[in-house]
Amino acid sequence: MKILHIINNLGSGGAEKLLTLLLPLMKNRGHDVSIIVANSKENVLSYERTLLDSGVKYKKLSMSFYNPMVVFKLIKEFKKERYDIVHAHLFPTQHWVALASFFIKNKTKFVKTEHSVFNERQQYIVLKPIEKRIYSRYHSIIAITETVEKKLISWIGIKNCLVINNGIPLVSINQVHGTTCEIFDKNSYNLLMVGRFDGIHKDQKTLVSTLSLLPKSVHLYLVGEGPDLSSLQELIMNKGLANRIHILGVRSDVYALMAAADLNVLSTNGEGLSGVTVEALASGKPFIGSDVAGVNDVVPDRSFLFPKSNPEALAKKIMLIKENPELSKKMVEKSLIHVKKYDISNMVDGYLKVYNELLS
Repeated sequence: MKILHIINNLGSGGAEKLLTLLLPLMKNRGHDVSIIVANSKENVLSYERTLLDSGVKYKKLSMSFYNPMVVFKLIKEFKKERYDIVHAHLFPTQHWVALASFFIKNKTKFVKTEHSVFNERQQYIVLKPIEKRIYSRYHSIIAITETVEKKLISWIGIKNCLVINNGIPLVSINQVHGTTCEIFDKNSYNLLMVGRFDGIHKDQKTLVSTLSLLPKSVHLYLVGEGPDLSSLQELIMNKGLANRIHILGVRSDVYALMAAADLNVLSTNGEGLSGVTVEALASGKPFIGSDVAGVNDVVPDRSFLFPKSNPEALAKKIMLIKENPELSKKMVEKSLIHVKKYDISNMVDGYLKVYNELLS
């Protein structure tokens, strides 16, 4: 098969990271795989290198992904290359692909993945007919969880939707179990959160407030980047926590960090399917996350959750796990069994099955 995936860029988000895992595996199955990004300015260079090293064909349009002229470049590309499958990810690129599809008369099949349980367009009733028309241009729509599927169906009533959970490279994560890391203070109880500094979606501020309620021996390490980093740093300074909260930026060794931390935490306002949650569950260390969509439908049970934006409840949960090694051990055992269904090979199988059924 000749397969093309299209996304805004290869930034630090979950969908972008997912493609760097998924596409090389499709390539290894013997398919001709390409990726187009509208703009590469915000690319994580390690993601770009991973795709190039694996033999995935990489193309960039070198223009803002909000520029409607993207449509004309895509039309030209689709007519020239005659892909079997064109698979779109994220707004607005998915809309440009849908518009370009009106001008493609060959046998190309169009697919998109719905990565989030909510988007801002759902707030505006006037956009509903437009969104319905855009989504109707896709032969198949893949939702990453049942919650995402139900939300999409209730919003615009689409029928050609199915669920394929996002996956993680379990083999790679298992290889770093038991890792130690010099970054962490050996005399402290070390919390780790991986997530973009984006207050609309992620909620590092609750974790900062939580730390002020915990013993001084508890430290917090934050991995990521994003527009709200400065305001978060200001909050940390105002609370006098600069010596206990450590911002690590974007890291290429996230799996090793998760395996070396004492407790992985995800404080968030909502997810599609939280890749960080699944990775942390596979890390060999305990994990707790906010009780929100995309986390509560991924964890083994509700003992892995804490109330959203509630520092007091989160502090109690952290101390419960910190002071009960047997509880921590049982959480890890349960996680490692549960997370097997999220192996990325299952995701590859599911995507390729969709493609084959469309082409047949």
